[in-house]
Amino acid sequence: MSVHRADQLIDDFRQKPLLLAALLLLAVVLLYSPVSHYGFIQFDDFAYVSMNPHVRTGLNSANLRWAFTTFEVANWHPVTWLSLMLDCQIFGLDAPAHHLVNVALHAANVLLLFFLLQRGTGAVWRSFFVATLFAVHPLNVETVAWVAERKSLLCTLFSLLTIAAYAWNVRRPNWKRYLLVIAAFALALMSKPMAVTLPLALLLLDYWPFQRYPGVPFLRKWWSLTVEKLPLFLMSAASAVMTMVAARAGGAFAESAALPILFRIENAALSCVAYIGKTFWPARLSIFYPFPQFPLPLPNVIASIALLAAITLAVLYFHRSRYLVVGWMFFLITLIPVIGIVQVGRQAMADRYTYVPCIGLFVIIAWGLAELASASRTARVIAPIAALCFLIALATATTRYLNYWQDGVKLFTHASEVAVRPDLAIEEALADALVPAGQIDAAFQHYSNACELNPAYASCHYYMAEILYHRRQLQDALEQYQLAAKLAGNREMALSSLINSGRILLTLGDYRAASTNFAAALQIDPGNQQAAILSRQALSLESNQSSQEPAHSPPSH
Repeated sequence: MSVHRADQLIDDFRQKPLLLAALLLLAVVLLYSPVSHYGFIQFDDFAYVSMNPHVRTGLNSANLRWAFTTFEVANWHPVTWLSLMLDCQIFGLDAPAHHLVNVALHAANVLLLFFLLQRGTGAVWRSFFVATLFAVHPLNVETVAWVAERKSLLCTLFSLLTIAAYAWNVRRPNWKRYLLVIAAFALALMSKPMAVTLPLALLLLDYWPFQRYPGVPFLRKWWSLTVEKLPLFLMSAASAVMTMVAARAGGAFAESAALPILFRIENAALSCVAYIGKTFWPARLSIFYPFPQFPLPLPNVIASIALLAAITLAVLYFHRSRYLVVGWMFFLITLIPVIGIVQVGRQAMADRYTYVPCIGLFVIIAWGLAELASASRTARVIAPIAALCFLIALATATTRYLNYWQDGVKLFTHASEVAVRPDLAIEEALADALVPAGQIDAAFQHYSNACELNPAYASCHYYMAEILYHRRQLQDALEQYQLAAKLAGNREMALSSLINSGRILLTLGDYRAASTNFAAALQIDPGNQQAAILSRQALSLESNQSSQEPAHSPPSH
């Protein structure tokens, strides 16, 4: 094919963005079609869908009230709950259908991103390249293939719709269009609070591609643009407060409270650089990245901070290429809520956190390649070939990594291999996945490993006790239940441990000790019928035992 013919073909495609959109849709469907055979995984899917009584029973008035008032799983995201309830209303607990809804939402996000960039910049091929990177990058597998990550998909969808409404309002401002911006942003915040920095991202879009108020003095321009977004900033502040309340109520801060603030800042710098690295070389991806050793290696921390500072200074120096400033700052700003300064959970970093931020890096890659292509005739040939090879490599990596998401056993076995050292969360999650797979002995070993890593962790003792109890190793089970009751941080586990301890003691004939356990359970939950019935049974057996003991004869003189 001649160069002239190739240029003509490229121009033909440029004039047909709907055809390019169809190609994007086809890429997403083909790449993620394997999830149509995947099930739920134990890690969060059970809490969000399969074992959640409110979600399982679908949409009704009681569940609607619950969705807007609950802090379940240490979050407040009613739109996410409603979406999952709707799935159950339509599909029941058919896991493949839930997965396919995630794929459909990802496809919608890909198409929205393409059309927003294309309409905003007029650059069809660069916008198509960004959207294709977003569609096929393996960092996004976690968000698409995990049913519990519906919240990230919905948050991104409504964030992109917020940007679309904002762009519409920018062209011809009026209060009705601005209300549409507010409504879309509210839905984004109620899907996942990661959208709190979106008003700052809109300020970036004012700089490029909208380039608003070009002739207005700098300070006056940015003051006006900031005041314009004041309602959105207030909404972000309210969402942040609600998120903190939900996280505290759900105990999400408990385990990370011991992490010093300096350690969290250092880890944030390392994580930020790791995300950049995984964008360009997505190797050793995992559902869970444990914290590295404490303290963090100082040379690594210094090098990470220096690299981030150097990139920031470089993009500011080349500020005439506005896409550099916007792409880099978009990446940093949208990472702020999840970078770990305010630590929620036990992970050092997570692939799902990059779903939106990496769009900024994709913009830099696409526009940067286009600038290189314009440098010479040779570069014009090499740049598209390099872009195509990069996309093929990413799609191949996505296909391979997606295979691990078939079930929890594969997923956490892989996570254990990726982790640099044994980790409690991975050991427990792998054990949780092995139990329903029928691999009870292997599950027991991993629960035991978790207990060795943290002997004061109640859950591993409790689940070891459950396995021992079903093996009828009653004395060993009793020991583990008693440890779990002593260490339990939530009333449900403490209550269950005490009741099960009492059951074992009844079986062993120690009725007095059984009564003590049931009494302790009733102190936690005075209305618990099971504990009350068993307590009466233990007291009755203890009384009968005392009455049947032979009376001692008086001493003879």
